[in-house]
Amino acid sequence: MIDYPEEGEPSDKGKAPLVEEPEPVIEDQAPAVADQLQIFQEALREQQEGLERQRVAQETLETKVDGLVSNVGSLNDKFDQLLALLKKP
Repeated sequence: MIDYPEEGEPSDKGKAPLVEEPEPVIEDQAPAVADQLQIFQEALREQQEGLERQRVAQETLETKVDGLVSNVGSLNDKFDQLLALLKKP
């Protein structure tokens, strides 16, 4: 069964829901908000610098690993040559 509002009762039809608006920043809070923003900006800058240092360190490490791989390949070739010489009668 459909409920209809009684005569004289207000209807919710067509009414927008109530939305609470955030309180405006009071002037005495502005310096604290500015300080927090500055702290967040500094933290972000430090994080970005740390990430850049890690990227550079990773590139350096990759270069060193590539050099070691090359040296191992060279040592394997020399080892194979020595084994071949030892096997000759």
